[in-house]
Amino acid sequence: MLGASFFFACATILVKGLGISIFGNGIHPVQIAHARFLFSFILLGFIWFLIRPNIKSSNLSLHFLRSLFGWFGVFILFSSVLYIPVSDATALTFLNPIFAMIFAVLIFREQVGLIRWSAALISFLGGLLLIRPTANLAVDPAALLCFFGAIVMGLEIICIKVLSNREKVFKILFLNNCFAMCVGSIFLPFYFVFPSFLELGVLFIIAICMLSGQFCFINSVKLAETSFVMPFFYTTLIFVILLDLIVFSSLPDKTSYLGASFIIFGSFIVALRELKIKNEKEE
Repeated sequence: MLGASFFFACATILVKGLGISIFGNGIHPVQIAHARFLFSFILLGFIWFLIRPNIKSSNLSLHFLRSLFGWFGVFILFSSVLYIPVSDATALTFLNPIFAMIFAVLIFREQVGLIRWSAALISFLGGLLLIRPTANLAVDPAALLCFFGAIVMGLEIICIKVLSNREKVFKILFLNNCFAMCVGSIFLPFYFVFPSFLELGVLFIIAICMLSGQFCFINSVKLAETSFVMPFFYTTLIFVILLDLIVFSSLPDKTSYLGASFIIFGSFIVALRELKIKNEKEE
């Protein structure tokens, strides 16, 4: 999950650069999201041509549903980083593991004890600190959109959990990028512009980062309970803060550090609790 966090953080920073026209004239988030899936599909298609793995599936409807959730989740995240601080947008995405854990309890009947619920709540509160609500509880439209994106991506996580128990990782990635590319193609004609060579290269790198993140993410939820691996996704914030500082010279304030500390503490408690439970079972 740490690998997934790092790759997703790199992609988010590059998306910010594209959106604020650092690499050229600027590209709309719809086109960025479409390119992310298009280039990933091309790369996976090349790999498929070389090794010819089986990509036939009896779960196409679930693959499509996952891809639908995934495309809109990615588009919402890519849009939000252009209107709210990238650290705030990242913090809001931390709500999707919370929703995923809730969905996992409701759908999979996963057992989550009081300690893990409490630790998840601590991480959740850390994310809320980084949202920086006003005294009158005013809500930024972009932040509200990102909140909705967290729910959508929480549903995607549930789809991944089901698929990872039925399908090979390559098949999941291949079909996801294929279907998501098709979904994005519906909206692309309304926002398409010809990118510069530099922008095209950045789009390709974003696709590689997101694809690598997907691979790490799917393997993590396949090897462990959703409720255990999700809290580690919070480390994306740490990577985003560091990369934002290196690339854009943007230094987080005290609120950012406080919120990040809450998130790390909650995730650490979850990890310790899971390790204790595992050791008790082995004994």
